[in-house]
Amino acid sequence: RDRGKRVLVTGAGGSIGSELVKQCIKFSPSVLIMMDISELNLFEIDRVLKSGEKNILFKPILADIRDISIIDKVFKEFRPQIVFHAAAYKHVPMQEIFPWEAIKTNVFGTNNLSKIAVKHEVEKFVLVSTDKAVKPTNVMGATKRLAEIITQNYNHHQLNTQFMSVRFGNVLGSSGSVIPIFQEQIKNGGPVTITDPEMERYFMSIPEASQLILQAGALGLGEEVFILDMGSPIKIIDIAIELIRLSGFE
Repeated sequence: RDRGKRVLVTGAGGSIGSELVKQCIKFSPSVLIMMDISELNLFEIDRVLKSGEKNILFKPILADIRDISIIDKVFKEFRPQIVFHAAAYKHVPMQEIFPWEAIKTNVFGTNNLSKIAVKHEVEKFVLVSTDKAVKPTNVMGATKRLAEIITQNYNHHQLNTQFMSVRFGNVLGSSGSVIPIFQEQIKNGGPVTITDPEMERYFMSIPEASQLILQAGALGLGEEVFILDMGSPIKIIDIAIELIRLSGFE
């Protein structure tokens, strides 16, 4: 029912964002605005799209969500009706060292987008969150929980825009995920490093995660936090051992 809409994806060049963009195409939006701060990532997703679909207007926007005046200009020009907000800093150890950067992007950046979305009467705003926002034990989780609270709060103060969040666990193959790191360590002859042998994580694939974000956008009526069924948690050490075995080593 949402064909022909104007859709904006932030973090559109990232692992989740670029998959969201590709899956949005199936619903024939009239305009697909792809916003990213990484010139390389934006160039890559733009190049991939230019080689395929011809009936959709693709607009790559090199911009930082921390810059509210630029965001305002983008919304004024393209008037997006649906926003998928996937732009974020997400690497836990890095965010522990630079917490102010996490706050500027994940908290203030989300607030900027939410404010401008309300101003320009966006219909739906879907925040891509994380299971680390549940009783957060690290900076990244805390900033994403704040982002959830901010978007929920915007639901209460206006009637035009429906805000919702989607939480999920580790996404296999997303940038900085554990499996490519293990594969690289194995390729270099080891050692494969694990922080704690008891550590467990939920895993899902990039296309799975992106489909569920789109579904949440379709189902949500505002203020929900959707929590995806991630199956059972897997011990990180089991993944490491399995990868070592599959690579032909002991």
